[in-house]
Amino acid sequence: MNPLLSTPRIALRTFLETDLPEFEAEIRVRQVVGLAKQTPIHAIGNLGNGALLAGVFWSRLPHAAIAGWLGLFALFTGFELVRWWRKRRWPIPKQASRRAIRATTGWALFAGAMWMAAVIFAFPRDSMQLQLLILFLVGGLGAGAVGSMAAQPIACFSFVAPPLITVLALLAIQTNSEVAHVIAAMGVLYLAVLMAALASSFSSFVTIVRGKFDSRALETKLLQMELAASTEANRAKSLFLANMSHELRTPLNAVIGFSEIIHDQPVGTVVTEQYRDYAKDIHSAGQHLLRIVNDVLDISKIEAGRSELHQDRMEIAHVARRALKLVEAAASNAGVTITADLPPDLPDLIADEIRVKQILINLLSNAVKFSKTPGLAVLGAAPRPDGGLALWVRDNGIGMTEREIALARQPFRQVQNSFARQHEGAGLGLSLVEGFIALHGGRMEIDSKPGEGTTVSLVFPPERVVWPQAGRAASTAAA
Repeated sequence: MNPLLSTPRIALRTFLETDLPEFEAEIRVRQVVGLAKQTPIHAIGNLGNGALLAGVFWSRLPHAAIAGWLGLFALFTGFELVRWWRKRRWPIPKQASRRAIRATTGWALFAGAMWMAAVIFAFPRDSMQLQLLILFLVGGLGAGAVGSMAAQPIACFSFVAPPLITVLALLAIQTNSEVAHVIAAMGVLYLAVLMAALASSFSSFVTIVRGKFDSRALETKLLQMELAASTEANRAKSLFLANMSHELRTPLNAVIGFSEIIHDQPVGTVVTEQYRDYAKDIHSAGQHLLRIVNDVLDISKIEAGRSELHQDRMEIAHVARRALKLVEAAASNAGVTITADLPPDLPDLIADEIRVKQILINLLSNAVKFSKTPGLAVLGAAPRPDGGLALWVRDNGIGMTEREIALARQPFRQVQNSFARQHEGAGLGLSLVEGFIALHGGRMEIDSKPGEGTTVSLVFPPERVVWPQAGRAASTAAA
């Protein structure tokens, strides 16, 4: 909605409506509070100008009438000052009723009516100078009201209009004075300017309140977001502790159990082969523990910005085959076939060979872990049109939804509930992969559908790709 059109609507709604939207309710509170703060200024201004008018016309009008009018004005002013004094230190209310804003408008109308009565009673038809004095006095009151009562345009108009319109009408109906008619016309223009200034001031007031309101709403939203983030962090911590307690307890139990068997020798002292198997299990459990600890340290370094790369030129196919070799045994035990789809003319990479191998092992391990039985996992590589290079691992496993992909990217999180999950792991695989590829200036892309499998691609930027001259020439000729 156009703000110029909405401003009069807001002024009317705050005056007429009982229940308001939150923003307009805030406007009404500021209107009542703002006008209340101006009470001493209005009281002193009205009483001072009233005394000035009484002094000027004391010799021309009945003293009793002037004293009565001034006394009534003083009584009204004193009542307003007493109310202000009692409430001056009250805290700003959270709500203001329609009755409160109507009360302030009513008092403004009463003051305007008092000035109108004074104008009608004191208007001198025989002295242009005194007429101009009254016009000047009433016009000054109007300008002061617009400056101090803009937050309540209806109350301001109720105070300004009665005396100003009255003096202009009295000037206009004089039949023997062209000057009075001209002054009346100028007064009408002055009234129009006052109303335009009132509308503009009220619009500025609404804009200021809207800014404060929006700022407070934003602060509230930020607090809610911080609370939600804190809650999510606590939940992630609980999940992490649950995951880690399971992951650490299982190999530790194996280490403790088999070491006690070797120490106590319940099957005798000469069963060497059986003890050797126990030692292998202890070694395997220790290696598993070491991998978990290393993963936690790696993700902590990445998040702290302290992970460093040891970069050199590396042969992709060689590193990929080594990674496949390290996962072959686990794949065979799980009934998953792993293969390579590596073109013969692959370029070299400028990268950290240890981290790239760790990335591929993590992705292959995930592919084996989440594949069907019998399953298939493929490690491949392909150039990108922009000159970059993509390494990818594809499986035909359980797949993921978009929500599950976002969850799997987070460290220490797993797609399945940690207390009922079917697959082991601390939930660091994909987050480590994404962290390491980001250190190389690349990105991780995941394409997955539930029940159809997952493809994870690692895209290295063109500046890390090194084409052998023969390969580049062949590639150019083919293009």
